[in-house]
Parts: sequence; structure tokens; C-alpha cells
Amino acid sequence: MIKLCRSSLLLLVAFVVTGCSGIHNTIGPDKMQSDLRESVEAPVVVAEGESPFCKVPPMELPETPKLVTLPEPFSAKLFFLLDKTEFTAESRVESQEIYQQIRDRSFGEVVITGHTDTSASSAYNEALSLRRAQKVRQQLIDFGVPADSVRISAEGEYRLLVSTPDDTVEVRNRRVEINAR
Repeated sequence: MIKLCRSSLLLLVAFVVTGCSGIHNTIGPDKMQSDLRESVEAPVVVAEGESPFCKVPPMELPETPKLVTLPEPFSAKLFFLLDKTEFTAESRVESQEIYQQIRDRSFGEVVITGHTDTSASSAYNEALSLRRAQKVRQQLIDFGVPADSVRISAEGEYRLLVSTPDDTVEVRNRRVEINAR
């Protein structure tokens, strides 16, 4: 018990001695903060004019993008003689006007789809519709339309313009459809 009292008394004396000591730090006993800290915490004054430390290069504004007007989509149909890649008389005349419009309007893409009527076998009609589309594609290219903008497809007798039973001759189904955009 005496040992405990001695330890407590010694601790109490140590607290009293350290608590009564003066304020001492690296700044000095008489001052709570340094001159450097006071200058850093001083109000900031911004000088007018350019700063030699923060030169900002002049910015160039980006060009305003130019709006490009795309031509209105265009579509046309040309009709063929029975079992041939030759146009009907009316379509032969119309084809020149259609080709000129497509060339002059500078479309980005021209899709030509060949079709047939149901007067022959499906396999034959598929091949015939492809030959018709190829013919129109070549004529467009010869007329001055860029080859890389012209695509073809063949539908044979599968997308009839006029619904007919098999083995039916129908001029409106023997066609190519031209879609340009």
C-alpha cells in the first residue's frame, strides 16, 4: 500500500511540474507563431495585368462545323421485257433521266434490287433478277455514278409488286428498284 501511495505521489508531482512550465517551442518562448506563417496567412492581393509566371497562350477557337445538306432520298422502278435484261420501250426512255438524276445529285449510296415475275423456276428467276440488277449497275457506272457507291441485290420472284400465282407473266413484277440516298 505504501508503494502505491509513493507511486501516486510521484506521478502527481510530475504532472504539476510539467503543467507549470512556460510555453517553449521552436518559434520561441515569447511568440506563438512565426513571421513566415503570418505572411502566408495574410490577405491575397491580386495585381492587374499579365503575370510573368502564368502566361496563357492565346486560344484558337475551333471552326464551326459546316452543315452538309444531304439530297432527298430518291427511288425509281424500271421494267423489263419477258425473260430478258432489256428494258421495255417506256423504261428505256426513263432510264436516261433516272441515271442523270442519280449522277447529278451525288448520292452516297445507290441500291439496285432486281425482281422477276413467276413465269419460270425460282432458281432461274433468282439468276435473272441478278443479271438485271448487274445491267443497271453497269449502266449507272457508265453514266458517271461512282462504282463504289452502287450496290446490287436480287430478289427473284419473292417480293412481287403485283401478287400472282406461279407461272404468271406480269410486267410490273419484272423490274429493278433503284433506291438512292
